[in-house]
Amino acid sequence: MTSQLVPKLWSTTLREAITLTPIGFVRSQFDTNTPAEVMRSQTSQLMINPEFGSGLLGLEPGQDILVLFRFHRIQPEEIALQLHPRHNPENPLRGVFATRSQFRPNQIGATVARVERVEDGIITVSGLDAQDDAPILDIKPYMPYFDADVNSQQFEVREVSTLAEARAAIDAIDAEVIRLLGNRAGYVRQVVKFKNTPEEVRAPARYAEVMRRRRELAETQGLNPDVIEAMYKLLVDNFIQEEMELLQHKNLKEIRETEAS
Repeated sequence: MTSQLVPKLWSTTLREAITLTPIGFVRSQFDTNTPAEVMRSQTSQLMINPEFGSGLLGLEPGQDILVLFRFHRIQPEEIALQLHPRHNPENPLRGVFATRSQFRPNQIGATVARVERVEDGIITVSGLDAQDDAPILDIKPYMPYFDADVNSQQFEVREVSTLAEARAAIDAIDAEVIRLLGNRAGYVRQVVKFKNTPEEVRAPARYAEVMRRRRELAETQGLNPDVIEAMYKLLVDNFIQEEMELLQHKNLKEIRETEAS
């Protein structure tokens, strides 16, 4: 049965042309090939055609959206099925479907952007890397449970059917939290390179700001800010003690090197 289906798919579905009607276009300050990180650092506007305006109901500032658009300035002769990412010969040759290259057969781009404002059929966004006049094919809300990498999806809250399933999800989240705390510790150990005194390690202004911001984050997530602050004080105080010890070792090393010279 499989051998009969495959030829049919190739002879019909995969050979049919698809016509898409843009729902709008991008208004951007960039109209030439520009590094994505530069484009994403600026805001741009999604100009939605009036007949699709009612479809914006529910989009709010602060929301992340997936924007599908067309790389409209790419010429057919520029499309390649294999290329060096970013056109850098030092990057290993890749198939286009293993890259984020704009030189794609169907010239479709997909970027997660942040909604800054929605007004009169115009969505102002940050984080978009589409050029000026790029046709917009679709807009979807970014939902981590569907759109994040497979590993991260397991950390999104979902409906469970058993106690064991709930406990397994909690254990997985705790394991990820601890892994990320390990990453945090890695940065903490590096900052000692930029500090020279115990006062710089204690950094009281930074300490107070960290606690204030963690309380805000806790409230955003519906958590008790007092509990979260207490947890972070225990964690940060431990890291400060570790930084003090690292600073002491660094200063002793510098003294010995000075005496040796």
